[in-house]
Amino acid sequence: MISLSKNRWILVATGHFVLLFFLGQANHYLSSVGVQLFLIGMLLSFSALELSYSQGVLSIAPICLIIDSKTPFPFGYNLIACLTLFTIAHILRSRVRREVTASALATSILLNIGAFAAYTFGAIRYLGIESLHFVPLSMNLLASTLVVTLFNRIFFDTQTGVLSIFGINLAEEQREAR
Repeated sequence: MISLSKNRWILVATGHFVLLFFLGQANHYLSSVGVQLFLIGMLLSFSALELSYSQGVLSIAPICLIIDSKTPFPFGYNLIACLTLFTIAHILRSRVRREVTASALATSILLNIGAFAAYTFGAIRYLGIESLHFVPLSMNLLASTLVVTLFNRIFFDTQTGVLSIFGINLAEEQREAR
């Protein structure tokens, strides 16, 4: 039997998959107006701020591989970009008060912008500069940032609530670690 306390990455990755499902649905309906949402920053932020490094990598890797299978970039590009951003966020998390909502929101927005930039530079490298247009690109970044701003707290609270159902109290563990 799998101990979910030690393998909490399974619960977090499941929550990430659920968010990706709803994101795919939203992008399907928003495609008629030319907007695509990009919410990788919330996934990276939760895993970097709330989990240990190994648990965070395990929760992010399957998500990145799923996204890799759907992008026109070489397979593994998304995995390398996201794990790089995750590692940077995990290293810098000691400078952020994780229990403060504004810190989580700022981290999510910064990681989302960083991932968006990585995807943009990847598109320039692998698809050519002529494939990008400034107005749709900036509109997608603005819409994604607004959605991250609106739903970051809900996402963090939902993930934390699901973990607490299985007896994992992240806030208590962080206090004990200090």
